Amino acid sequence: MIRFTSLQNRLMVAFTCLSLIICVFFIRFSTILIEIAEANAYQSVLAQEEQRLIANKNTLLTPTILNTVLYANMSSVPNEIIKAVGNARSGSFVTKDNQQFVFRILLMEQNTQLLLMNINSLSANQHLSQYKSLFLYSISGSAFILCLLSSWYLSKWLSRPIEQLTKNVEKRGSTTDLKSERKVDVVSMFGLDRADEIGKLAKALAESYDEIQILLEREQNFTRDVSHELRTPITLIKNTLTLNNAKVGSEAEYNLLKQSANELEQTVEILLALARQENLQFTEFRVLPIIEKTVLKVYHLYPDFSFDAHITVDPKMRVIGNELLLGLLCQNLVNNGVYHGNGKAMSIRSAAHELIFENSLEATQERPYYQGLGHGQYLVKRIVEEMGWGVTIEQENSIYRVAISTII
Repeated sequence: MIRFTSLQNRLMVAFTCLSLIICVFFIRFSTILIEIAEANAYQSVLAQEEQRLIANKNTLLTPTILNTVLYANMSSVPNEIIKAVGNARSGSFVTKDNQQFVFRILLMEQNTQLLLMNINSLSANQHLSQYKSLFLYSISGSAFILCLLSSWYLSKWLSRPIEQLTKNVEKRGSTTDLKSERKVDVVSMFGLDRADEIGKLAKALAESYDEIQILLEREQNFTRDVSHELRTPITLIKNTLTLNNAKVGSEAEYNLLKQSANELEQTVEILLALARQENLQFTEFRVLPIIEKTVLKVYHLYPDFSFDAHITVDPKMRVIGNELLLGLLCQNLVNNGVYHGNGKAMSIRSAAHELIFENSLEATQERPYYQGLGHGQYLVKRIVEEMGWGVTIEQENSIYRVAISTII
């Protein structure tokens, strides 16, 4: 089935089909009118001949019209003609060999007679039949072409406001000056000042546009405030821990505070990255350098932890996504391996279009600051969904496995 995505094409097809239907009905209606006019003309000729024959006192009556036969007695009429005539007083019929006849019953004093005319043999009818079809099809073809041109013009004229509205909406959607775009009238915003349904649509779009601009401005202000207000105390906490290592108390308490500060910083970075529009631009890039950079960063943050990572990722593996989001995703999963792996090696490998992170979940007394995985799973799913990837999280036999299906 052919689908037309353009409103202009749909309107043109609709008008064209309507024009074609009108032309077909015109041809049929004109043909019927011409046939009726022909029959009436021939019947008029036969009626005049009937008047002449009735007025003639001769016993031997002979028609004066060419190709006309007078049957003085109905018994002499062929059965085929009798069946075609039936009980009608006058009319026309067509025989099996496509011969068209016009007849008229004469009610004479002696008996009933039949006046029959073969109109196929008339030279006037032959010329009329030749030019009748040419005339009808010429008129219909001209009307169809005229309707086709009218349909094209009407479809273009009717769809022009929609196209203008679409272009102006797309143009307004790319603007960055939010405050100056608010509370602008419909005419200056979309170039439309109409009282019909399209004008109502433009007005509704303008109102929705104002609401969206308010929400975008509020979201940008919130992101900016959160970025400043949350990063500053996190930095102060980390700096205080670094400068006052001996005053914190036990090593376990110090590690717990340090881990909490790092997790909070990582969470803020992920949420801010998901909130920024520039981080939603996707490109194609290699995966292995990002994973290696993430693992080295973890080694730098936790030099005293017993942790090992086995990376078997194809160096040629490329994905379509955002490098910053993938780096934050890997950092979250590697941190889980550090916190919950009990010093055992973490496995990071690739299989076809999948990235698989696998680590142990064995907690020990050496790490009393063990944290749950629920918050990390939520962030992982948020990042994966934002890039349009898939994720499968499994936990069995003290093994935590995350398989990420990427886009290639």
